Amino acid sequence: MSLRPTSSGDPAIETPPEFGGDALAWAAWLYYGEALTQNEVAGALGVSRASVANYLAEARRRGLVTISLDPGLLATVQQGRALMKRFGLAGACVTPPEAAGGDPEAQAVRLRRRIGRATAQMLSPWLVDERTIGVAWGRTMLEVAQALPSMTLSRTKIVQISGSSLGDEASSPEACTALFAGRLGARCQNFHAPAVVTTTAICDALLAEPGLKRHFERLRAADLTVFGVGELGPDTVWSDTDFLPASVVESYLAAGSDAILIGRFLDAAGREVDGPLSGRQIGMTLEELPAIPVRVCAAGGPAKIKALRAVLAGNYATHLVTDADTAARLLGEVS
Repeated sequence: MSLRPTSSGDPAIETPPEFGGDALAWAAWLYYGEALTQNEVAGALGVSRASVANYLAEARRRGLVTISLDPGLLATVQQGRALMKRFGLAGACVTPPEAAGGDPEAQAVRLRRRIGRATAQMLSPWLVDERTIGVAWGRTMLEVAQALPSMTLSRTKIVQISGSSLGDEASSPEACTALFAGRLGARCQNFHAPAVVTTTAICDALLAEPGLKRHFERLRAADLTVFGVGELGPDTVWSDTDFLPASVVESYLAAGSDAILIGRFLDAAGREVDGPLSGRQIGMTLEELPAIPVRVCAAGGPAKIKALRAVLAGNYATHLVTDADTAARLLGEVS
């Protein structure tokens, strides 16, 4: 291939005949058609990378290249922006909807997996060393942890938010924290106390222990926290019946509870509801949560609508990850 100097300083490019002598078309084909990098295109054309960037921009202006977004992707981006505006969020990620039909339980598992992957992606800008990250628990948090990239953040601390429970071992508070830390190569900071104790005196005594005091001081200084939200209803099935027996659920429902967030109960306005467990819970409080700068809530599905509304009403989340159907209901697009 021979090149001739031009007045612009770049050589005039002798293009293959199938491109009719149009270097822009050739550059666009190499970049978009053959998926070469801009550096590789520059090498093939014998020009600078900056020139390639200009060629590609000009190719788009001339209509040689058109870029279209998938309508589903465009819709979810628009929903995310609408959620941010409606609820005063700093960020919102909406996963595309799944085709209707199929086994409901299998669909719920796939939904948690999609939300987990999206949450892991949203967290990526903050996954740098020397961070303190508070982690909640639950099946969605388990999916988030499993979707995290494998990293080595040896000076980052992953801190357990609330006390232990006797529910599903795989998604327990200590298990989720440990899996987060393992994926990120970070320091795992669990604490060994139950989520709920039998009396307020025991709760006060445990929280006065130096080890737990240091743990919660560290947690209150966290840079980021990630959590889900639990729905509260007569048909809710809890994995830990010692923590939430039917009588306790009924009591909180009667008192107007719509959600359970980091072990605390919320009404529709996002206010904490007093009940049988008040004063007996060990974990971060709802008053402490808003002091953390970045608070990512990950949840979706029809059962979570009232619970998510309560979380958003209380301004507990700065960022939300959910699915398209849930976003539409939160925005009032569908009933």
